[in-house]
Amino acid sequence: MKMLIYCTKGTLLQWHFKKILEKPYMTYGRKVKEEDYESPHTLNGKIVAECDYEVEKIIPINVEEDDYDYGLFSGKDLLKESCLSNDDIYEYLQDDDGEIVNKGYAINIKNLHIFDESKELSDYMNYKITPKNQRYENMVCDSCCGGDCKKCDRWKEWDYIKKAPQNMMYAYLGNDKYILISIKPEWLCKILNGEKTIELRKKVLKEMMSND
Repeated sequence: MKMLIYCTKGTLLQWHFKKILEKPYMTYGRKVKEEDYESPHTLNGKIVAECDYEVEKIIPINVEEDDYDYGLFSGKDLLKESCLSNDDIYEYLQDDDGEIVNKGYAINIKNLHIFDESKELSDYMNYKITPKNQRYENMVCDSCCGGDCKKCDRWKEWDYIKKAPQNMMYAYLGNDKYILISIKPEWLCKILNGEKTIELRKKVLKEMMSND
């Protein structure tokens, strides 16, 4: 299963070809001059890339001494590839009461493919589960795909995705299933430019876990 990368709205993120370099390049937070770049376009609110992923646990220990155990990642490599500092990770893995949570997850991004044309959320579908007695024409049975099944008590209601997830969710295109993840423009800019290959998250979908 591949992961789709969605650029959140907010700070401007643009994709363009810099004429002197003749290769794609991303900038965020400022508009580019038309005379310096070819075909700049805004990526905010768009699905801009897909990638493979590997997820490993990050377990912080002795945080008061800034001494971390990052599971299969060395501390040095994790900090470099995630563009974070020890303090950043410490702050991010705190809960609302300021206590360190048990674990975070490092999404190791591989085989990044930037779309030539960014995609809309509405290009993909998801569903919500509703009780069977609320069935209507565009629902299908969760277990038997629309058949008259006496064992089923829930139905899938399919619809085009209208709102991006705050963290991540499943997305479907035909028979293909994806994980759709939202990333802020400043971090996504570094990913698309090859400066950042690890995205840190407090929570991931269970299906992504390899070692839980």
